[in-house]
Amino acid sequence: MYFNVYSDTGETIEGYLIPDGFSTKPTITVTCNSQTYGPFPCNVFLEGPLKHGHHDTGVVGFRLDGENVPGLPGSSDVLIADDETGFVIYQRYDANRHVPKRVFRLETQFAPHKELDNSLKDHFQFHAGSAELYGGETVRQMLEIVNQPSTYVSGRVLLRTVHRYFTDETLRITSLRDPFYELAIRLLTVASHKKRPLKFMSERDMILFEPAMQHFSDTNFSDPQAIKAKVLSAHKDVLSLFESPFTHQLVATNPTEKISRDGVSSALDALSQFTIFDPHETDSDIADAISESTGIARDDIAFSPVRSPFLEIANILREIKILEHVLENDLILLHFIRKAEQRAKS
Repeated sequence: MYFNVYSDTGETIEGYLIPDGFSTKPTITVTCNSQTYGPFPCNVFLEGPLKHGHHDTGVVGFRLDGENVPGLPGSSDVLIADDETGFVIYQRYDANRHVPKRVFRLETQFAPHKELDNSLKDHFQFHAGSAELYGGETVRQMLEIVNQPSTYVSGRVLLRTVHRYFTDETLRITSLRDPFYELAIRLLTVASHKKRPLKFMSERDMILFEPAMQHFSDTNFSDPQAIKAKVLSAHKDVLSLFESPFTHQLVATNPTEKISRDGVSSALDALSQFTIFDPHETDSDIADAISESTGIARDDIAFSPVRSPFLEIANILREIKILEHVLENDLILLHFIRKAEQRAKS
């Protein structure tokens, strides 16, 4: 999906919406002063989308004014959404509540910090969480939005596939945690997905982790011995799906790329370029830092640090020696981070 509003004069709004389907006819809905209007077909021809092969007719543009959207002129309460998906592509900037910053948060936890994303939603003109659920073109568009000075995008994406879209002004945020804790999250998630599908799992995740779903689906996670037996009986190809996800996310260019030990230094370099980095997630440090960097009131920012039952399962996993090899790069990565912290304090 491509989208953009290239003109908002206060009286009129002009833009385009190019859906994922090459021949799909795009439609939008508009909310203005809490009233919903539309759906409106995008009926303006634009040469660019046709010329560049993004749409088969190029009829993807729209123009809004006071006639088709009563109250539009001068209103600060205007949202435009893709009618098919409900995805909000534009919101009129309101200086009284929107933070004039471009923010990207690299989500590294398999079960996303939705509480953090949702708590920040009202503070940004454009807001998109869980970007990994969308196609690569859509994620690129999210990060390249123009004419919207206030944007917040977060997602469990591969950093190297998106970093070129950051500007010098982009506020970059990320966090890590104990690798065994993250492994506990991933094991519990894939084990339960067949019985209780989770919306945050993308189609790519479901395909990639299918062998692990099959193997761990009947695991009794309340029994330490059952957990150990299930891990030890897993085929090496199943365990390889959980190899050092932090390092992989920071340096890989595709989901199945194997990362060597040299990837750790590249991962450290990537982390050094983040404005806000929390290597623990044991308290509210990241929320405090976001508040300080954006001016958003600390009470408005929600963040859930590490918690049960993942902590207990993580301690069980820590006793399984083979998992030290599975998580080797991440354990080394965190070791160097801890060393750097100690030097900074001395």
